[in-house]
Amino acid sequence: MRKWMLKWNLPNLLSGLYLHVFFLVGSVCLACSDRTPEQMAAIMNCSKHERHTRNYDYMEGGDVRIRQLFSRTQWFLTIDEYGNINGTQDPTNCYSILEIRTVSEGGVLAIKGVKSQYYISMNKTGVLQGKKTYNENCNFKEVFLENYFNAYSSAKWTKQNGKEMFIALSQRGRPLKGRKTKKESVSSHFIPMKCKEEERRVD
Repeated sequence: MRKWMLKWNLPNLLSGLYLHVFFLVGSVCLACSDRTPEQMAAIMNCSKHERHTRNYDYMEGGDVRIRQLFSRTQWFLTIDEYGNINGTQDPTNCYSILEIRTVSEGGVLAIKGVKSQYYISMNKTGVLQGKKTYNENCNFKEVFLENYFNAYSSAKWTKQNGKEMFIALSQRGRPLKGRKTKKESVSSHFIPMKCKEEERRVD
């Protein structure tokens, strides 16, 4: 009796399962028929883990890079013919073209204006100055931040409490004294940007 019931119920169970799968697939297809290709692609990829990778392309080219440093306060860092350090909002300003040269291990580098030939330096009190001759005051440590910006702190000098002093531009494009800067402050955040050849008006 049990064998007969099993033989009779098994086809019914399989048939019911088949119909359930059929209606389920049909419902999914009907729901997807109203989706655009872009929406379908998003649905298919929604379960994939997103990888947020940092772009290090600007470091290509060895130990010397020609870049513009664009501040998070919306200014390009400049060093003029008198060694004055300021910000400009003109991306074609020739004094915003900088040579960033690695001078030692640990991300220590020197920053020099291509047009003015002045190095950026920071003295003991945190004042930014332009120097024609390279010295230890011209050394800065490049710090990679989690928000994809970089910060540049003096490799020689620190505040009295031992905290770092950074290159920074205010909301008005003026250089800030290192003792007033913080790594977390937007004024200390920069993006190294590649320079287009037609924008290098340095001659």
